[in-house]
Order: sequence, then C-alpha cells, then structure tokens
Amino acid sequence: MHGNIKQISQDLLPGLLDYMAKGLKDDTDEGVLNELAFHKRSIIKHPCLFVEDSNSAKAAGSVQTLQAIKDWAQSKALHLDVVLTGGLGYLSGQPVIGIQLPGRNRLFFGPVQDYQVSHLMEAVMKHFVPEENLLGQWDVGGQIEWEGVPYLHDHPFFAGQERRVLRLNGIIDPCDVMDYIAWGGYNAFVKSIRFYTHEEIVQLVEASSVRGRSGSGYPAADKWQKVISTTARKRYVICNADESDPGAYMHRVLLEGNPHVAIEGLMLAAYAIGASEGIIYTRSRYSNVVDRLECAVDQVRELGLIGQDILGSGFSFDIKIRKGPGAYVCGEETALIASLEGKRGMPRPKPPYPAKSGLFGMPTLVHNVETLSQIPLIVDKGPQWYKSVGTEESSGTKLFSLAGRFNKHGVVEVPFGYILKDLTDLNAQGVKNCKKAKAILAGGPSGKFISSKNFDIALDFEDFEKSNLILGSGSLVLLDESSCSVNLISHLMKFIQKESCGKCIPCREGTRRMAEILDKVIRRPERDKEHDTLHRFKGVTQLNDLARVIGETSLCGLGKGAANPLLSALEHFREEFEEHLFNRVCPAGVCQDLRSFVIDAEICNGCYVCFSKCPEQAIIGSPRQVHAIIPDRCTGCGKCHEVCKFNAVFIQ
Repeated sequence: MHGNIKQISQDLLPGLLDYMAKGLKDDTDEGVLNELAFHKRSIIKHPCLFVEDSNSAKAAGSVQTLQAIKDWAQSKALHLDVVLTGGLGYLSGQPVIGIQLPGRNRLFFGPVQDYQVSHLMEAVMKHFVPEENLLGQWDVGGQIEWEGVPYLHDHPFFAGQERRVLRLNGIIDPCDVMDYIAWGGYNAFVKSIRFYTHEEIVQLVEASSVRGRSGSGYPAADKWQKVISTTARKRYVICNADESDPGAYMHRVLLEGNPHVAIEGLMLAAYAIGASEGIIYTRSRYSNVVDRLECAVDQVRELGLIGQDILGSGFSFDIKIRKGPGAYVCGEETALIASLEGKRGMPRPKPPYPAKSGLFGMPTLVHNVETLSQIPLIVDKGPQWYKSVGTEESSGTKLFSLAGRFNKHGVVEVPFGYILKDLTDLNAQGVKNCKKAKAILAGGPSGKFISSKNFDIALDFEDFEKSNLILGSGSLVLLDESSCSVNLISHLMKFIQKESCGKCIPCREGTRRMAEILDKVIRRPERDKEHDTLHRFKGVTQLNDLARVIGETSLCGLGKGAANPLLSALEHFREEFEEHLFNRVCPAGVCQDLRSFVIDAEICNGCYVCFSKCPEQAIIGSPRQVHAIIPDRCTGCGKCHEVCKFNAVFIQ
C-alpha cells in the first residue's frame, strides 16, 4: 500500500474528510488530490499490473500468473507496480489481469496463464494489443484510448450489465481503504453524519423503494422504521454474509473484491437507526472473505470512521466480525441471531421479529451483503438516480450468479426487469457444448424451476410473484438436455435434510422421508418387495401430501420451502419421473444405478484399456479380441465409457 493509514490520518485527514463531505473544491488540499490520483491510478509513473486475487482466481492459476509477471519484470529489469484486486465477476475468464501503461486506458485480458505472460507483456509494452484473450479496455478517466480496441462493457459477458454495486470489483485493491475512497467511497457516510439527520437518511431509503435482496423483497425502509419505533437501551445492525445456497456466490465475489461497500452500508444503516454496534456474520471457511473484511474494518477504524464520537458528531459505532460454523439454517435471521448469542443455530417462532426483539432481546436490523451495498449508492446519488433503472416495484439492480450448464460462469449485475433469456443467451453465451437448455433452477435449494419455454420472464419481484416463482438470493443453475432433474432433486433433498436443524418434527422427519423416496427412485430396484415399482410409485404419490404438511407446519423458511424444487420438477419433468419409476431408466444417463453399458462389437478392437480399468471386473475379453460387459456385475460407474478411446462403449 502507498504510504500508511497513520500518515494519511495525521497529515491529510482533515482535507480528505472535507473533500469526502463536500466534493472537489478550488481550495482542496493539493496533497489530498495527489493521494487520490495515485490510488485512483489516473496518474501513474510506471506500468501497473492488476492481478485478481480471489479464491476462484487462485484455483484458476492466478498465483502462478502473478509469479510469471514478477519473473518477467525482473528479467527485463523493469519496474512494475502490482496491485492485487478482487474479481471482475467473470469466472470463466480467470485468471484476469489488467495492464495499464502511463497515460493509457487500462487493458484487461483473461484467462492468462503463466506461460502466456511473457508474450503478452512484450506485446503491450510495445503498444501492441494482442486479440488473444482480450476482454477490452477500461476508461480510467482522462487517459488516451487504445485505437481499435473494444471497451470492456462491450464484451458479451458485461454487455447489458449495470455495474453499480460491482463497479469497483477488479478495479481497486480491496485491502487498501484509500483505493475505495479515491473512487468516492465513504463519501456518503461522511456527508451523512455531517449534514443529514437520522430521519433524512431513512427518508432517502424510503424514497428509493429499495427492497431486501434476500429473496422475500421486503421493503428495507419498513424494516428500519420497525427498529426505530422500538424503545430500547441499545440497537444492533447485522450484515448477513453467511452465503450458503448451492450455486450462489455473489456475496463472496463482492466481498473479496470490495468489502468497503457493504461496510459503508452497514455504517449508514447504523447511523439511521441509532445502532451502536454492527456485526458481520460470515463463515469461518470463507477465509479470503474474512481476511478482506478484517483488513477493511481495521483500516476504517484507524481512519476514525468508526469508534467513539465519530468525527465529532456524537455518533459512536463499532463493527465486529463473527465467524459461524457453516450451517445452512444460520442464513435464517433468527437462527443467525441464536448463533451470535452462543446458542445452537436454530430458528425461533416469529413474531416477535428481530426488528422488535433480536440479538440479546434488543431491536436488531438484519440485512444481507447485497442489500446493505445499495445504501451508499442511494445516499450518495439520490433516490431518483437510484430508481432510474429497474421497474416500478423493483428499483435498482440485482446480482445473479450463473452456475450449472451455462457456457460462461460468473456474477452479473443487471437492472431489475432484465429478461432471463438475454442473460442466458448474451451474458452467459448460451449452453455449454451447444446443447439445448432444459430449465433453470432459480432461488437455490428452496427455489423452483423455470422451463426453457418461459425464459422470456423478467427478472424482478413482480413477474416472479405473478408466475409463482422464487427469485431468492439470485442463484441461477442451468440444466441442459444431458442433466437429470430427478437426480438433482434427490441431491437437493439430501442437502435440505442434512441441513435441517431438527427443531420441528415436520421438517426433520418429512425431509428425511422425501429424501428416502427419491433415493429409491434413482437407484436400481432390489429384489425385495419394498423396492418394487408399485411400492416406489406409492412413495411418490405421498410426496404432495408430505410437501403440504411440511410447508404448512415447519417453523422456518428452510422447511416451508423444502418441497418447492420437487413439486416444481414434478410439474415440468413428470415424464422423467415416470421413466425412472416404471421403465427403471435414466434418460440422461446420469443416475448411476439406473444405467447399463454395452460394448459395440464392430468398433471394439480389444485394446484392453476398459478391462484393466473396470473396478468391478465386469468386463471379459482378451487382448485384441472383442470385449463384453457382464450386466449383473456392472454398477454403472461409467469408467469404461470414460477411458475408451474408440467410442465403443455406449449407455444402453
């Protein structure tokens, strides 16, 4: 980091705070302007390299790419400034690197592996832009553009996005608070405690019509008013960063790239409701997120933006980070609060709601990462600007994570009202391996399926409510023609059953029974009576009644929504269920116990590879002679299909 926080606090803090509160003025301290320009990288002396340092980027090879960059610079005796950033959100392009030469726009490339670094660096340093893996150029501000090079926002993945919350992801060093401040960060908070009353902040949030991004879409201002209207000696505000839906990773990407935007939202919410303590609750295994949050909170505290009597305003507030054990049920606000109180993470009946009686019985405001990240935008830019995108009932933007069979994966930020088909065809660039889309599971393990014929639906609360669908936190999992919906539902039900806290009997026992029924559907029937077709069919007929009882009598949302994907799958994919039930066949060839393999005698040349690799010794044959599979021994593992180089093994 350039300089250190203490130096900035002592020498430049008064002028910096004045700039943050009032904006650029003729008498703005020159030292402040230089510091901001440095951290904004609008003025650089040496070539600057920006390397993604997120968990997903590391898995894609960013550590090796970074080392290759350092080795290349050393071999050329060239001074490079290297900035470690979070991810742009484009997971399929990782590892992504940005290259900025003095006076020129920043270039982004990805994926860039270590062996590609030397050629790429040599070319760019000579002011030649290779087309290979080029994502586009990004306007830093006041720099010379690269002629003939497309801009980053024109790249298919980024086209149509309205990057507000994600605008600094992949741009700033998440462990340097001055980088965030240079781009306008914490301006909203400093202005608020200097010029706005608590009531005025609430009014701004109310005027913006911002709704919670946790799935229910509850108006944020209404929740704030309930906390404010409750008399208490202390109030709390909690940031729920316990992202736990399979296929959801929006919050992790955001926090790894820019933890400050959520922290500033937490600070603004605390100021508005009069909370003296804020807590960020995340998972202990999200080590990168925890590190970024701890670094960010420490730096904000060192700057004096949290603590006692902040900037002489009389407002005192501090933030703690708490790491949960990783239980899915702790995503529910009352279970999360129980965990923070040192109890087992189990939901409790509502009312009273946390806004009235939450942590240690005090009024508590609970929002997730994305919801809190909207607040600085609203306060800084104003409600009308905020409502300039989105729909009448769903204002602003929404984060979505693309998982499953999409051709491109990542996190996108689009305005509410964006068409799902555009997201699939444009941003995700279609289906992997040019296969046909079958459906999208929206809303996580308690969500519902959207069939491919309904991809013209708008991504907003009102359209989803009209279609009896669940927007959820924003995870989208695509199934194609090679996916088995029955197998997916079976795994989801096992996940729900495993993650059930066990407090209420309908959820604990009902999900277990549904998991058992589905497990029999995807497995090869045994010889005893309980596995025959009639018995399995009877089990399936019980699912609707089970779902109704669990949904009506469970204590929390986990149980109430447990059967959603199952009932939705029965509605859209009944034929697949019937194939599994009556014909004992998995049409997609995914359910291992319902598939059998056969070797084509005309293609097999007796190479002996499948024979040697079969774990069950279910293949007979001699070298250079046609092989055959013994059906009774075959477990359907598919190893023979994987290793055959001549495509002689087929699913029967």
